[in-house]
Amino acid sequence: SLFLLLENRIVDGNNILKVTSKMLVAIMFMALIQRGSSETFFRSTAFVALQHRRGANILFPVYSTRLHLSSKSVENQQESVPSVVKGEEEELDSKHSLTSPWNSENLPEVKKRGVNKSRFRQHVNPLARKFQMPTDMISEEWPNDGTFTDPTLPLHIDIGCGKGGFLLSLAKERLENRADGEEFEKMNYLGLEIRPSVAQFARERVTRRNLDGMIDFIGCNANVDLERILSSYTSCGGEIALVSIQYPDPHFKKSHQKRRVVTPNLVDILARYIPAGREIFIQSDIKDVLDNMRLTIREEGADYFTDTIEDVEEYMAVNPIGVPTEREVSVLDQNLPVFRTVFKRTEKVK
Repeated sequence: SLFLLLENRIVDGNNILKVTSKMLVAIMFMALIQRGSSETFFRSTAFVALQHRRGANILFPVYSTRLHLSSKSVENQQESVPSVVKGEEEELDSKHSLTSPWNSENLPEVKKRGVNKSRFRQHVNPLARKFQMPTDMISEEWPNDGTFTDPTLPLHIDIGCGKGGFLLSLAKERLENRADGEEFEKMNYLGLEIRPSVAQFARERVTRRNLDGMIDFIGCNANVDLERILSSYTSCGGEIALVSIQYPDPHFKKSHQKRRVVTPNLVDILARYIPAGREIFIQSDIKDVLDNMRLTIREEGADYFTDTIEDVEEYMAVNPIGVPTEREVSVLDQNLPVFRTVFKRTEKVK
């Protein structure tokens, strides 16, 4: 389209540029034709070609006929290639949609990203078909497969961990503080992240930070895999010490709020696996998001969790963990409010 626009702007005296633009356009279409694509692509390409030929009849004397491929022939050529490849949020109806999005073979993005590997999609639809599949980023023996040096230690889970900066900083700080003689409970750390490329990127950072054996990152949908993960960890003798949910995707649109991470089912699972006295820490810079999480836990876990702040109009002023997330640092630098609270597990058995 750019070349076509350039051509329409060229005066009669610039014949060389005009011919060059026609050649470049022809080469571009020839390459795309040879590569093949969906029926929609060919129809749109044929339309562009037709519009251009009305003003310049010398273009595509041979190759324009190949644009009118039938739907059947296109499908035969490309039956194994998804017709939609636009980002991670789209639902694919091809064979690729039948494999886990967290399978390492389906994660070329990190390798192709180039120098800056930390730029990722900000949002995905957790209700999309592919994100309802169980993760394959953990083995059947996990966590007793060497992931953790001591899988019987208490576990801190950060749901929606992003690129893992918070957990990496927390684990490093606690490790250094214990070396200095400060008393901190020794534990393992686990981050859950739904975006496949982000989870892979976070996992790659563990070795670079020399934290192997005490921290892991899993790409998964928490509302699909959380029970499986908690069951596997507790069956090895470990217990869930802390669950943090910090600055989750707000899903502002009313029709999208069903995508929010804290659901009645999630609360039910946490009530079954978190032992008495252990905690859930939630925070957000968006009051409505925090209030929604808080209300869900209060209502669905009324018998199993106690809000440490009784008044729902009051919030915790200071982060009790002491290590901020990247989002939290940005919010506080702008002097914006952060809304937090902590829920403590009661003695009642689920």
